[in-house]
Amino acid sequence: MSQDYDKIFKENIEQIALPLVEKLLGIRLEKLVEITVDLQQTIERKPDFIKKVVHKDSKKDYILHIEFQVVDEPKMLHRMLEYYALMFRKHELTLKQVVFYIGEGKAKMNTKINHNDLNFEFSLVNVQEIAYTDFLNSDKPEEVILAILANFQNKKPEIVISSILQRIIKLTKPNLKQLKYVKQLEILSLLRDLQEETLNQSKNMALIFPIEKDIRFQQGKREQATLAIKGFMEQNVPKEKIAEYLQVPLEFVEKVIKSMKK
Repeated sequence: MSQDYDKIFKENIEQIALPLVEKLLGIRLEKLVEITVDLQQTIERKPDFIKKVVHKDSKKDYILHIEFQVVDEPKMLHRMLEYYALMFRKHELTLKQVVFYIGEGKAKMNTKINHNDLNFEFSLVNVQEIAYTDFLNSDKPEEVILAILANFQNKKPEIVISSILQRIIKLTKPNLKQLKYVKQLEILSLLRDLQEETLNQSKNMALIFPIEKDIRFQQGKREQATLAIKGFMEQNVPKEKIAEYLQVPLEFVEKVIKSMKK
């Protein structure tokens, strides 16, 4: 299941990470550029988000590194230090590093090292300490869905969930993209043990468009049916049986058969 959370944040990383950094940490990002992150041979996991922040005065340039954590990882400090050392060695730029903890409660991971010959620190943000309205009022659906992980400020979960779904409706058109955000919300709600309520509300609201009407869905369904028909024909299955089994019109089966004979 952790792969599902990772997938959500990787899909939305640009839309989520940058507003969070600016809003919660007060870091103004003048310009971002891609930076090479070829660390696979030396480190077990690729960073969630890492880019170079460019300024008019190049002396102010640095690397912005962000991680999203579901687990309160005791060794996170070591991992962040490892990233810092490797990226500093490769690019000779300082790093600003932030961990957004999206798990339950408050993370207890160490964030700093103060040894005689080494001082190191990264920023830690506990998302559950942030007011859910900070995310809910965003104009970006990718941010809005994070409200499910935030502080409900003594509001009942069902009220917060309803507000999130209504906001998604307002910000998106009834299409596959809207469906994607709702599905992502359902996955994230598992982190707060609220998936059942989220599923119930999304089903009961005029929210999800009938996916069968989506053009891309129809195209994909036709392509799959066409391949299946060709497979059945090679096995000499009668066209009436094919139509019945695939639940498609007989005319469609005949059209595919005709195209095979050309």
